[in-house]
Amino acid sequence: MRTPSSARTLLLLSGGVESTTLLFQLLAQGRTPVPLFADYSQRSAEQERLAAARACESCGLPAPPQLLDLRAEGRAHQRINRLHVPLPLRNLTLLSLVLGWATTHRCSSVALGLNADDFGKDAEFAASGAVRYTTGTREFVQRFEGLAAVVAPGVAIELPQAAMTKTEVVAEGVRLGGAPALLRSYSCMRGRAIHCGTCMQCVARRAAFAEAAVREPAGFYER
Repeated sequence: MRTPSSARTLLLLSGGVESTTLLFQLLAQGRTPVPLFADYSQRSAEQERLAAARACESCGLPAPPQLLDLRAEGRAHQRINRLHVPLPLRNLTLLSLVLGWATTHRCSSVALGLNADDFGKDAEFAASGAVRYTTGTREFVQRFEGLAAVVAPGVAIELPQAAMTKTEVVAEGVRLGGAPALLRSYSCMRGRAIHCGTCMQCVARRAAFAEAAVREPAGFYER
């Protein structure tokens, strides 16, 4: 069994439900999380980064997440396509860079907050005519794991939530004592200070908290 000091894990901490719960999962396992926040000029970047910092503070981590700064790249794409996720093939770009950060920080693993619901989003988006989410599929993750084993053989790719639904992720975070941090996490695609309540992410979040019997504060959503 590895000691906490040797079990350093790079965590891409977005400030959302999954990555916040994953932070508590790592700590419960005696890991040392190395949080990293990615800003690629997404609409909600400011609110996400604040939520990520709050999550670290709630766990007593000494500093907020380090910044993976892709704002210029995101803005370049945003000038052409005004999308919530301006960076095409986002996960491919982020995970490639995250592997580099993991080796720099002497991490033995990279933990990703993808859950069972996420793996079905590409088919859902394709059916609705929305921008595809091909880098959120099981096939992509499996292929990336193989690539990572070649280019960074000392860094394992871990998906502790792969078999969990979003509701189960919320429940697990609460079980591990992360309820206050989860209630201050951020999910809205529109990037508003108050969650809009109607975007795809807000709808999924609200349903997960309700199904997990975790009451969100009054006025959390605009409607």
